Amino acid sequence: MLRASLSLWLLLACISWERSFANDRTNFVIFVADDMAWDDCGAYGNSAIRTPNIDRLAAEGMRFDRAYLTCSSCSPSRCSMLTGRYPHSTGAGELHLPLPGEQTMFTKPLQEAGYWTAAVGKWHLGDAVSEQIDYRKSSSPRAMGTAWVQALRDRPADKPFFLWAAHSDPHRGYQPGAVDPPHEPAQVIVPPFFPDASRVREDLALYYDEVSRFDEHIGMVLSELQRLGLADNTFVLVISDNGRPFPHCKTRVHVPGVRTPFIVRWPTKVVAGQVAGNVVSTVDIAPTILELAGLEPLTSFQGRSFVGMLSDPSVQTRQYAFAEHNWHDYRAFERAVHSRDFCYVRNWLPETPGTPPADAVNSPTYKVMIEMQAAGTLKAAHEGCFDTPRASEFLYDVASDPHCLMNLAGLPEYADRLQILRVQLKQWQDRTGDRFPGEDGLTPDGFDRSTGRRLINAKHPSFLK
Repeated sequence: MLRASLSLWLLLACISWERSFANDRTNFVIFVADDMAWDDCGAYGNSAIRTPNIDRLAAEGMRFDRAYLTCSSCSPSRCSMLTGRYPHSTGAGELHLPLPGEQTMFTKPLQEAGYWTAAVGKWHLGDAVSEQIDYRKSSSPRAMGTAWVQALRDRPADKPFFLWAAHSDPHRGYQPGAVDPPHEPAQVIVPPFFPDASRVREDLALYYDEVSRFDEHIGMVLSELQRLGLADNTFVLVISDNGRPFPHCKTRVHVPGVRTPFIVRWPTKVVAGQVAGNVVSTVDIAPTILELAGLEPLTSFQGRSFVGMLSDPSVQTRQYAFAEHNWHDYRAFERAVHSRDFCYVRNWLPETPGTPPADAVNSPTYKVMIEMQAAGTLKAAHEGCFDTPRASEFLYDVASDPHCLMNLAGLPEYADRLQILRVQLKQWQDRTGDRFPGEDGLTPDGFDRSTGRRLINAKHPSFLK
């Protein structure tokens, strides 16, 4: 009996130690929106959209005002975040290309260190890296919050956890009824690069609804973390994978395409209500997570940790962020450099118009723009998607022109700034092995640029499944 009692005591002590060990280690939840603009939530100044949970996270944590994606295209952006590598370096730099099995996501060293890792919702990375996640579930957009909460309930209680909570909102196509009550078209804020027309407002209102549903589902997880007693020691990050699915935004590498909402809440470490104004990139997420988990960065990482910014938002961990546009429905090769105050874009295909992706080509907003362009009533600020030829270089003062409407590249007073950013782009390309493959090396258009219909002769691997 004495031996049995001692064995039971040791077992209970071990379980208690394991649970204490798990509770002492930082947990991680990353919420990923699908096609949400950086400024379409209350925390970033949009007073017309309902995002109380995102706004609460910003109030209780740190808001990053100069956070950039490595591209404005769903799967390459997500692959980049999870590997800490730029899209052209992952082997999955074009839309729908699977992440090769030889690529290492930061979830793998987390697993090896005893973390339970989960990916719930949109995956979009292929199957070759599936073993680098312990728990993987899909979900419909309406049930996403429930699926996220269920993952937390299914987790082993004796392990710290990482949850990749990837929504499919606010991706097209839109249907009424995402939230109740819906947003009123008359109340939406129309960006200056869209015509203020009734169909555009209706389109934006449905998009707002899906952003709000994403926010509601975030709230469900926050409540569950609180119920489990895990909220204080859980690092929560809210981001998007690319810009809103509208013209001038998604697939573009200037601010409307690649600036992302980026909000961190971590009550035990991050002081509430702070704002970080220096540049951070989503390629930096991977090294940051591993550092916070007490692990060494992978040698494959191309990003750098922003841990220092979490205790002092004035810290500068990088001066420049870099973004790229490869095939996403259409042939493309563009690169961008983002500093705190400027955006530089190099376009290797000036003869090609800045056509938005096929889902945006089919949108009510773009159809209105096509009609107005044909009638000669489209304003100059709305013409960027149709300009042919386009400039080969763009320079924007994003402090005064965050919508990137005024190209300064040809003005003599900006010649020095332009040259500085040209050099930065060249050095980054040399450092990461990026180069223009020539027009013959680019994937051709997969859709008609006017109608968005798939072309019969489309050659992209995603069409060959």
